[in-house]
Amino acid sequence: MTTLVRSVSDVYDEYMASGDPRVTEWFLMDGPGPTIMLVILYVLFVKKIGPAWMEDRKPFDLRYAMLLYNAVIVLTNFYLILDTFRILLKPNHSWTCRIDKNKYDPDNVRLAELGWWFFFIKFIEFADTIFFVLRKKNSHISTLHVVHHAVVPIAVWGGLRIEPGSYNYFFPLINTIVHTVMYSYYGLAALGPKVQKFLWWKKYLTTFQMIQFVMVFFYVLNLMITRCQVSKFIIYLNTFLAGLFLLMFYDYFQNTYMKKKAVRKQRALEEENRAKLASSDTASKMNGQIPTVSQKVLEKEIKKNGYVQPVQLNEKSE
Repeated sequence: MTTLVRSVSDVYDEYMASGDPRVTEWFLMDGPGPTIMLVILYVLFVKKIGPAWMEDRKPFDLRYAMLLYNAVIVLTNFYLILDTFRILLKPNHSWTCRIDKNKYDPDNVRLAELGWWFFFIKFIEFADTIFFVLRKKNSHISTLHVVHHAVVPIAVWGGLRIEPGSYNYFFPLINTIVHTVMYSYYGLAALGPKVQKFLWWKKYLTTFQMIQFVMVFFYVLNLMITRCQVSKFIIYLNTFLAGLFLLMFYDYFQNTYMKKKAVRKQRALEEENRAKLASSDTASKMNGQIPTVSQKVLEKEIKKNGYVQPVQLNEKSE
């Protein structure tokens, strides 16, 4: 046990020593402790403390606070996107393997700073779940939601400590683009039912999320194929995140949209069969005929199969 602890300690010391000297003095970057502590406090509040505190209270009306919050997130993310592209679109940039030969070049330093801002915004986004708690929307606090908000800050800290900016710009950039669209939706949804009826594209947000993880995976694959001199830790980290969240978002998409769609289709089919049954029964009575199959039998068949086998309802029983 002592040997294991010593080995873990040695790996940690080596990792910290290999960190980029540009970021070690930045806020929250000295060590992983503050980030991990903030994540633990977040999980405790949204899963235990918050719901218990709200149990005997009325939900807060946070419509205007949410509107302001979402607007700030959208504008901040949009600024980060523009500033990142300002650097990436310069002639000397390589989209496939960006290596900062001069880490203190102004553009390289700025790209690292943008990575830190991306990291810091992840803590601001804890407010998503806190709003759910204060509005007593506990059903919205899914496992995916909490895991996503808890894991990303820790993972981004790890990547930022080793390689801020450089080739490690891709996930922050693509995630910022996705979140700009996502928080635009949240802001519009906060305006109420009059606007919500136009937000038919909600389910495509999850598809958009999944696409980003596929893109991250192929970007990392490209780094390996081109033998770009990158940190293996960054390769493993991005691959793990892309795989984990792709699976989780796919499972969420299946349960939220595909299964519900199948249930709605099944109910519509049952209603259609009941309507046909009622129509046939009425027609038979008007013609003085008696259906050969009872309504109860047909309803049982509908529940069992979702449809009615063809039957001759208009033949007189012998």
